[in-house]
Amino acid sequence: MSNEVVVGVEGTVSSEGAVSWGAEAAAARGAELLLVHALGDVEWDDALADAARDVLDRAAAHAREVSPSVKIRTEVEADRPARCLVRRSGSARLLVVGTRRLTPAQRVFSGSRSYEIAAAASCSVAVVPAVPVEADNRVVVGVDGSPDSVAAVAAGAQEAERHGAVLQVVHAWEEPALLLAQGYVPPDMTARLRESEAAVLAHATAGLADRFPDLEVERTLVKAQPATALLAAGSHARLVVVGSRGLHGVSRLLVGSTSHAVILHARRPVLVVRA
Repeated sequence: MSNEVVVGVEGTVSSEGAVSWGAEAAAARGAELLLVHALGDVEWDDALADAARDVLDRAAAHAREVSPSVKIRTEVEADRPARCLVRRSGSARLLVVGTRRLTPAQRVFSGSRSYEIAAAASCSVAVVPAVPVEADNRVVVGVDGSPDSVAAVAAGAQEAERHGAVLQVVHAWEEPALLLAQGYVPPDMTARLRESEAAVLAHATAGLADRFPDLEVERTLVKAQPATALLAAGSHARLVVVGSRGLHGVSRLLVGSTSHAVILHARRPVLVVRA
């Protein structure tokens, strides 16, 4: 792994926020910032190359305004953006992409390039919305007991510590769908489930006080659909952090997964952590 933060640059509003976030992330990590513009599967001529270089020069100038001390490189590639960035993720420390606003129909039927990249990347991926809402100083992490969500807590704690932010760890749970479909839930089932899910939350946050003694940690256990709970908790957070795969190892590209829903609907930057 190289010490690079790689940012996909398109020359649009959706990638400007990604450049800013990536420049700050590179500075915080003592990493080099690599700005990449992928032309797509097109015939490359001098005019197209010049236009691509202009896009990257403007992005680099913006990154220097955000983080003047960061070392910056720029590269143009004749490849599709998603394929290019997924390949780059194989050696990157962190990959950063922007995301456009989607209509409800687009969210349901077409997904997004940012999710395609986050799902297939080899490293952690930050997905930065084009026009994020104002934030308070909290980092919100969703956990479900999976290895990736435990890694997400560690990554979220590091981000919160860097910014002097509060770390809020959220675990949402639901009663088994089969029992609900049958119309019968044993009288003590809810209490037993709550106790079991509280243990999941406690395990996910175990050791934080030792590793991050000055970090303020809030633990939130809520009976709700996980993506809904996480989007609500993170609606005005500095950052929302999720694992790339859930407890049962479902396919990374499974539409409807918690990470997918959060990426598509979040109004704040989302960090998708690979364990």
